[in-house]
Amino acid sequence: MAIITEDTPVGYALPPVSRKLGLDLNRVKTDDGELDTIHTEADAAAREGLDKPIAVGSRIFGVIPRMMMLCFDDGWIVGGKGSVVTRRSAGIDDLVTAKGYVTKKTPEGDDKLRVECEVWVETDKGEKVMVGQCSGLVDRRPE
Repeated sequence: MAIITEDTPVGYALPPVSRKLGLDLNRVKTDDGELDTIHTEADAAAREGLDKPIAVGSRIFGVIPRMMMLCFDDGWIVGGKGSVVTRRSAGIDDLVTAKGYVTKKTPEGDDKLRVECEVWVETDKGEKVMVGQCSGLVDRRPE
């Protein structure tokens, strides 16, 4: 059941969704075994000027669709839209949390309302590593 409804006010804080990243989420497997990459090996990361291995971007991003699904349910699957950019990397052992709030509500068609949200992912250190906008559809009562 969706959390966001027609009655949800602008400014409403979306429920945060977190994930603990880990090395197992970053492994790259091939027919010949695993590849050593900046996502799995300290030496490979150091060669690229990084302090430690960094998480794969899709693993960081993944908390945003989970949050939007929680908020919109089918209104995310059927009418969801999003645009998110990466600002910086996260370490492979960071805790990342998707957060956001409702910014706008606009009628869409006769029976739907598009609810737009500002969204971001931050690390447990409070650094925003991804930022963007997402929206979903909710049912609208007839006028």
